[in-house]
Amino acid sequence: MSGFDVRSLDEVRRRSAAIIASISLSVFLLIALIASRLGGEPSADAVEPPMMAERALEPGQIAMAAERSEPEYRITPTDELRDLEHAAFYTDCVACPLDTQTIVATVPSGGTLAGTLGDAGAPGGDVARAVNALGPVFEVRRLRAGQDITVYLQTPRRPVDGEDGPRLAGFSFRPAVDRSITVSRLEDGNYRAREMTAEFERELVRSAGSITTSLYVDALAAGATDRIVVELAGVLAYAVDFQRSIREGDRFDVVFERFLDSDGNIMRTGDILYVMYAGRGDPLEYFRYESDDGEIAYFNADGESARRLLMMTPINGARLSSHYGMRRHPVLGYNRLHRGTDFAAPRGTPIFAAGYGVVERADRFGSFGNYVRIRHSNGFQTAYAHMQGFARGVSRGSRVQQGQVIGYVGTTGRSTGPHLHYEVHHNGQSVNPMSLDLPTGRTLEDDEIEAFETERDRIIAIRDSARNAAEVGNTPASRIVSADGTPGAQ
Repeated sequence: MSGFDVRSLDEVRRRSAAIIASISLSVFLLIALIASRLGGEPSADAVEPPMMAERALEPGQIAMAAERSEPEYRITPTDELRDLEHAAFYTDCVACPLDTQTIVATVPSGGTLAGTLGDAGAPGGDVARAVNALGPVFEVRRLRAGQDITVYLQTPRRPVDGEDGPRLAGFSFRPAVDRSITVSRLEDGNYRAREMTAEFERELVRSAGSITTSLYVDALAAGATDRIVVELAGVLAYAVDFQRSIREGDRFDVVFERFLDSDGNIMRTGDILYVMYAGRGDPLEYFRYESDDGEIAYFNADGESARRLLMMTPINGARLSSHYGMRRHPVLGYNRLHRGTDFAAPRGTPIFAAGYGVVERADRFGSFGNYVRIRHSNGFQTAYAHMQGFARGVSRGSRVQQGQVIGYVGTTGRSTGPHLHYEVHHNGQSVNPMSLDLPTGRTLEDDEIEAFETERDRIIAIRDSARNAAEVGNTPASRIVSADGTPGAQ
């Protein structure tokens, strides 16, 4: 017999066939799997819901938070607000069966959030659930006319469960420059609201200069903002008559907070810490101080409040048309004592209560027309005449706060044109409102003076080293201020 073994050859052939069959089966299954991936639609479990997709972010950029009860988003820089809003509604999935449309809608005057979403094309059922989900994060009644709303609508590329119309994927808006609200759709058709806030760099800056045109114009040129100028005027309103007392060459100085993004752009301003105004008489200087009971006010270096018993003038933007004293009456035609001061202003201009007190009368009163008289402390009374009408809630016996609107300029009674006739009485005698030396609203007690002086000296140190508010660009390290208001490390 030859050395060639037939049984051994058959065994080799059987093993080879098994191996070839196994490889062929594997190749077939692989081809089938690839074909199913390319040609078929992914299952619901295989596709990430497009509404909740979130892009990968570098460490330190964003700390995530799911709902109001969890920590808020912290985002730096502020451009991440926009990016994260869009990440809530878009995904990189090319096979997803939905097209997402972005619409920017504006809340009209007298409009509502629900109406704005509906006008953008969102179905009523989706709108109701989405607005309801917003409640724990943002009060809908606080939404202002003019607010832009970014609405995201999703439309199926083919009918889904018999529906082929758009559905609301969600919406987002920014109620403040550093705050963004996003409401996005979940897999079960419900909605979830999220809040994102941006972190800004805080610094204390100084705006100082001299009056060449007006306090408003010159303060803006020195780096202040509209808001800061308004608040500056509010601090000084008890001692300065801005319609008549401002003169060229008067000096001003104000130290305030402002907040910058990571690129050095000014995003908003904060509190005023220090105010100085030097005009006629002694310079006025006030420091912000928060007492132990939480009251925040401005005091001079001796602890006397900037707030006085009565405001210097109870109206803004008016022209002094007639002084206190003897004059020829414009209607009666003979000389008589003018027991008040007249301020000419357009009809409807708001009139403020000069101080805290109780309304003694608010009605029609002879030649005074519509008339309000308020009783204050220390024997003072103020009266306001020829008003067009009374503010809501102002009636006999009602209490009013200093600066509260009590009525509007008119020309009722014996009047030749729209103006406010303003009187001040002290212990029953009329006095000139423009020459009153009024008592201060509050003087700090002895047990508060030491803490106030410490705060005063700290603010003076900040003032002397504060950056010029007119400068722009990134904040120097030496000017970075920590959360407690102290200058940061070099």
